[in-house]
Amino acid sequence: MTSSQLDLYLAKLGLHYPSECNLAFVEQLIKAHIARFSFSSINAMQDKRLSLEPDVVFNRVVEKEQGGYCFEHNKIVMLALQHLGFDVSPLLGRVLLNGKWDNPRTHRVTLLKYLCNEYLIDVGFGSKTPRTLIPIDHSVDIHDETNGYYVERSTRRAVLTLTSPKQMPLYDVEFAETFESDCDVAHFHCHQHPESLFVNHLVLSRMAQKERHTLNNLLYVYRNEETAETREVLIKDAVQLRAIIKEIFLLNIPESEVNWVYEKAALNMSDEH
Repeated sequence: MTSSQLDLYLAKLGLHYPSECNLAFVEQLIKAHIARFSFSSINAMQDKRLSLEPDVVFNRVVEKEQGGYCFEHNKIVMLALQHLGFDVSPLLGRVLLNGKWDNPRTHRVTLLKYLCNEYLIDVGFGSKTPRTLIPIDHSVDIHDETNGYYVERSTRRAVLTLTSPKQMPLYDVEFAETFESDCDVAHFHCHQHPESLFVNHLVLSRMAQKERHTLNNLLYVYRNEETAETREVLIKDAVQLRAIIKEIFLLNIPESEVNWVYEKAALNMSDEH
């Protein structure tokens, strides 16, 4: 990431260049990123070849504000922290949401080493993304503003489990040396495989402070985690979808692409019923 790119990125996050590069700044960055840049499968749904070259992914997610998923969001955060002098590198994990422990490694996170301690950074796990650094030196309970998590650490891996408000294993990260080429292979599977969730379904999320916005195909759900308020809206047409994508998820998607995605999501909804 270049200096001018970092300046633009921080400006869009509402952050200043840090006077001290410490964990407090990383925590700020995590919260600001997931509040500003939405998780989105829109590009993956359209059979686009989504390059992870630094300038290309920065242009797509930050400059054009098209959203993305773990391979895009976590790479941008890693590049920003690298530019600031942090010791960061990629890792891959197995998503456990379906209860299977033999899933392929298709989730990218960032390993941060800071003052002899190790942490995971994740801004790309959709609506279940932790709003905090994940310490992994040993097994530990952690909490963000609203949720509880448990990190189970062993020699080879760390398993992150959501513990409150409900219990759910999230992912299993292995500490094998991971290169960008490893991430490229997993990314290709996630956005090109014909059975990939992100190829077939509209999935959006954005997490503001104590608020979660999610869109699964044409069902938009708002949750206020402080007041427990929940609202559901079933999207009726492409015009309504365009408004929600722009106003709620802060994405700039061409009208023709939104129309195409709407038709695909509507077909998914009809198949479910």
